[in-house]
Amino acid sequence: MTIPHPDLTHTKTGWESRLTAQLSKTPPALIGLIGVIAGALGVTSFSPFHFWPGYFISLIVFSLLTFTSTTAKSAFWRGASVALGFFGAGVSWVYISIAEYGQVGSLIAGLITFSFVAVLCIFWALSAWTSWKLIQRFPKTPASLWITFALLLGEFARSTLFTGFPWLLPGYAIENTWLFELLPIGGIWLTSSCVILTSSVIGGVLLKHTNQLMLCFVLIAIWLGSAYLSYSPVSWVKQTGTLKTTLVQGNVKQDEKWRAETAGKSLAYYQQATIEHLDSELVVWPETAITYSYPRIKPYLASFSKELKNTNTTLITGIPDISEDKKNYYNAIWATGNGFGLYYKRRLVPFGEYIPFAEYIGPILDVFGMPMSSFKPGDDNQPVLQVGEWGIAPFICYEIVYAEQVRRMVRDSDFLITISNDGWFGTSFGPWQHLQIAQFRAKESGRYVIRATNTGITAFINEKGEIVEQAPQFERTTLTAEAKAFTGNTPYVQWGYWPTFLLLGICLVFSYLTGVVLNNKNT
Repeated sequence: MTIPHPDLTHTKTGWESRLTAQLSKTPPALIGLIGVIAGALGVTSFSPFHFWPGYFISLIVFSLLTFTSTTAKSAFWRGASVALGFFGAGVSWVYISIAEYGQVGSLIAGLITFSFVAVLCIFWALSAWTSWKLIQRFPKTPASLWITFALLLGEFARSTLFTGFPWLLPGYAIENTWLFELLPIGGIWLTSSCVILTSSVIGGVLLKHTNQLMLCFVLIAIWLGSAYLSYSPVSWVKQTGTLKTTLVQGNVKQDEKWRAETAGKSLAYYQQATIEHLDSELVVWPETAITYSYPRIKPYLASFSKELKNTNTTLITGIPDISEDKKNYYNAIWATGNGFGLYYKRRLVPFGEYIPFAEYIGPILDVFGMPMSSFKPGDDNQPVLQVGEWGIAPFICYEIVYAEQVRRMVRDSDFLITISNDGWFGTSFGPWQHLQIAQFRAKESGRYVIRATNTGITAFINEKGEIVEQAPQFERTTLTAEAKAFTGNTPYVQWGYWPTFLLLGICLVFSYLTGVVLNNKNT
């Protein structure tokens, strides 16, 4: 057995050493089960449960299991076990969409879902592995900081690589806490940093780590500062007007939506619902409310668009579009009537709207009978939609989860609009998580979010991230409210996530230097 050099080994406290020894005697399967249960508990922090301590418990266990690992390999598998519980429970709605609408059967749907969850687990497992390595290499730096640094980078990688999947990020767990007030300042990445750091420091305190005094003061300052903002909020943006808006929720069953006999009936309903609300300045239909292509439907709706313009009403609807050569298909938003603009979705859903590595995976899916989609992404630099004098930044379906994409379009907009079709996910909590994410975009940007969906949850969200009006799920209905226009930029819109990562880097350097000074004094 090789004894590592003392300068490169994390010095464990007495309690940590005893716990490490005890866990080394515990069967790995039991430790894995503990990790899975702790991870699954974290899902309760998110909508529709809103038990915010749940996610903190998950990360505390993640930290404890990493701190007490005897090798990087054991840290990897322990981190993976917590991730398996968290993502297995948190994105279980993926199975529903594949099993019910993917035409592949329960077994294949289960395998695809498990594979998807396994890929997500890799990021947490590598974060645990990396943090364990860094803790051993730099023992003078508080281990909690390395946990925060590694896991935050892991979540950032999960959110960006291969188009990214920034769902259930740590910062979404704090909607009902004071930390929610930090969103306009640093966005989802600042709140995520605070959640991870708080949890890992608590883990270090439980193990009686003695080099965390500075971090404890930092966390106290963060939480007290957030409390102050909660009771004395800062107004980062300025209201400039209102827009009477009606959202139409068609509640068309997903397995009937694209049938020829359904298309005409759905369009007739949407038109009639709009005619009944011509006193609204804006009427919004959900994602692909029109299932006919844009070139085909535009001439048909010409007279309808003229009638809307005469009443100063703008219609915004989801619609598929096709290029002139009929080779490229787009998931689009179209504004007509007293407005204009055509926006193509930029962030497509893997295996839903396009097939990654289609030349390799496509034939396999053909064997299983899984239908392939072939949408193309829109350009990165697309203008906002125009509704009368107002600019509206458009987002289709889960584009709203990409904080940076939203941030870049906010500056040219007075409102944010997101249209979706969450009918794919049935009665699962997927649509509720989706709605919660939209609330965070509203708070970050200081803008109203107008959200129209097919089966729910259709809602108006104010600039504070609060739901002001909401329609019931799985009902054909309309929802009308006065949406408020705002101008100005929050600090997050202005600077993005760079200040958060810079501050974390400064904390790492300062903590290391402090550790060196204290070590020299002791010697």
